[in-house]
Amino acid sequence: MTNLERRLRKLEACLIDPSGLVPYSPGWLEHWDRQIYNYATDPECRRPAVLFPIEAVRAVIRYADNPASLLGSIPEE
Repeated sequence: MTNLERRLRKLEACLIDPSGLVPYSPGWLEHWDRQIYNYATDPECRRPAVLFPIEAVRAVIRYADNPASLLGSIPEE
């Protein structure tokens, strides 16, 4: 492994959030959409196991208009 590869791996490790995914990637958005959806639809209103990063909450709210969004599929009451 070259010095450059080691430096890149160290940098990549700093770029992930608690989900282990790179912020704002499609997988990251889908992960947090599912987590927030599960929290919003939990009949027992339990606290989430992991705190939601504010960036994830903002991104999921913007994503809620997308037909693929789980959070956006919850009907308004």
